[in-house]
Amino acid sequence: MNFANYARKSVYSDKSDSVDNQYRMAHDYAELHFPGQIDSFVRYCDEDFTGSNTNRPDLKRMLKDIKDGMIDVLIVYQLDRLSRDVRDFANIYDILEEHHVNFVSVKENIDTTTPIGKAMMYVTVVFAQMERETIAARVTDNMIGLAKKGYWAGGQAPCGYVRKNITVAGRQHVTIEPDPDGVEYVKDIFDTFLDNNFSLQSMETYYRKKGIRTLRGAFFSTTQLHKILTMPYCVEATTAVYDYYTSKGCSIDPESPREKWDGTHGVMIYGRSTEKNKKHQLQSPDKWLVCLGYHKPFLPADKWLRVQQRFSQNKFDRAMKYDIPLLKGVLRCSCGAIMSVSRKKKIDGSVSSWYYCLKRMRRGSEACNRAQIKIEILDEKVINIFQEIEHDPETILQYASTAVRPMADPHSIDRSISSCESKIQRLAASLALNENSTASKYIVKEIEQLDQELQKLRAKQIELSIQNRQNQAGIKSCQERAVEIGNLIRNFETFTAAERNEIARNVISKCTWDGETLFVAF
Repeated sequence: MNFANYARKSVYSDKSDSVDNQYRMAHDYAELHFPGQIDSFVRYCDEDFTGSNTNRPDLKRMLKDIKDGMIDVLIVYQLDRLSRDVRDFANIYDILEEHHVNFVSVKENIDTTTPIGKAMMYVTVVFAQMERETIAARVTDNMIGLAKKGYWAGGQAPCGYVRKNITVAGRQHVTIEPDPDGVEYVKDIFDTFLDNNFSLQSMETYYRKKGIRTLRGAFFSTTQLHKILTMPYCVEATTAVYDYYTSKGCSIDPESPREKWDGTHGVMIYGRSTEKNKKHQLQSPDKWLVCLGYHKPFLPADKWLRVQQRFSQNKFDRAMKYDIPLLKGVLRCSCGAIMSVSRKKKIDGSVSSWYYCLKRMRRGSEACNRAQIKIEILDEKVINIFQEIEHDPETILQYASTAVRPMADPHSIDRSISSCESKIQRLAASLALNENSTASKYIVKEIEQLDQELQKLRAKQIELSIQNRQNQAGIKSCQERAVEIGNLIRNFETFTAAERNEIARNVISKCTWDGETLFVAF
């Protein structure tokens, strides 16, 4: 039987066992309860990942292996290591049941072969989710309490500030204070933006041409510029700023009434962004809690408000003006960076479209010397590969993302194992007849050598079995992609550009351009 262990250590400061201990306890459990039945024991581990969602790399890899039929028994140390969300856990368990994978939780001693065992499993997951939500609510309440008092709630200080530990009423707190170098850095960005009437894109281009870089030495991106130009912490908390936030629909802390906004304090906001799957996302203003900060501001309110006014005037229609290229979001430069799309309108009204390396654009030619390439050239190359696969679906195996090796014949190893076992049996019988003779030590030595050879053969047998199962899964996956590609090419004219791009994203696992050759893998 093929066993697997999934271990996870939360990103939060919980007291769960380390991933190594989880693996050790799962392996000990398997050896105790399944003696002599362990053909392989695969380890999957996600360290520093929360259990509140399933966006975890090794969890995805494990579920793929389960769907490919490579796992018979899944062992976890504790149910909440797999998931703390009832819905996510139910979805994962449905996959286990669909592919006939037995499930074991060591700590709860869960037996899913009985109705009461399944019921206890779901009850345990419900309590794990309740615990996670309770902890999250407690942390949120604490952060809101700190924000209402104007303290820094945690994390890296905003641009232009440094963290500072203070003592208030005998208790330790953290606030932020202006950093002279950072202050000049931020003021220069605001002045450059206003004095030149720049858009974010034109300001990014201007800084790159002038060789002006971030504090970390990289070229500015529009995202970085927008983050600095809209950050609220540096602005003087005046009544005009108060009115700006109320007009946006923000919640203002009752302990920070309008008459206290006299410009002597900075602004503190809680809930401006939220973290999902380790990525910060800006929330809508109605979820912001705006308070007076404990820290001092360094940017005049009128200057900050002029910048915000510019952004409110520069709203644009996000509807796509041009068709999405086939490889948008799929194509990468050989340096590893994603290749984005640029367009230029010609005098005759036509438009030239190009793929270009984002790293080169943001960090310069010293970071990547890859030149831009016309979209039509690379898209045509991929369409030709698609047509080739449509005419001969087996061709897709040449582009398999993981090499599909020839299927190994296990019969020769089976015969070798059988022959080795027969020799051992004959020698054991001979040893029984010559137990007290001088030949016994030679017989024992030969049996030991044969036993070592037998163990190697069995290990090789397991290895070949896993290899064949992986090959079969890889071939099946490629065949499914070949069907999608065939449907795309046969109905190419009926699909929209967005639909073609979506299919390309689904079927292509890797697409890289090195300036001369396009590498495609499915």
